[in-house]
Amino acid sequence: MRCEKSKAQAGFSMVELLTVAAIIVIVGGFAVPNIMSALHMARLRGSVADFSSLLQTARLRSVQDDRFYSTYILAGPPQQAYVDINANGGTAVDPGDPLIAISSEVTPQAAGGAPDTTTLKGQFLPAGSGVVPKDGSTTGTPVIFSPRGLPCTTQTATGGSVCDSAGGATAFWVFFQNSQTQAWEAITVTPAGRIQKWQHGVGGWSKL
Repeated sequence: MRCEKSKAQAGFSMVELLTVAAIIVIVGGFAVPNIMSALHMARLRGSVADFSSLLQTARLRSVQDDRFYSTYILAGPPQQAYVDINANGGTAVDPGDPLIAISSEVTPQAAGGAPDTTTLKGQFLPAGSGVVPKDGSTTGTPVIFSPRGLPCTTQTATGGSVCDSAGGATAFWVFFQNSQTQAWEAITVTPAGRIQKWQHGVGGWSKL
């Protein structure tokens, strides 16, 4: 009678399993911070992109409707920004007002606390320009577009207010900071109505 040799069963030893687990933990230790940093950056970048799109909407609606429109940032919570189509003066959002949400970890910051503002001004305004950008980052200070689609400064007139070139050349900037990473981004509006997104890094401000 022939006897067959039993085959050894394949498998992993405890040492091999522990080695693999250690490698996973080490790799994860490097990957998780990078993933979190990318998430924080995405929230900042997304909020800035949404606000830039909202300004574009305000500009187009101003030309389309032949009137000036203001874009406000609300204090929250929740943090929101909207185009004041129904002229509530930045106090309330009405149905039909274009509206965006700003991430809870992204904070609009006053220009006075932003880095390298002199350098940024020199990058989006002509050399020697006497225009002082208005700060649209703060609650109650809107970014306004005239019926020509240009940023403007309101003036009191008979029967209400006007906002056109008679108020002089106007520019705006709006600053945002991520509360987790302290990273900065900004949006600028030139007197010609060009809207540009910026990020701040080691080399200063650069276009997005």
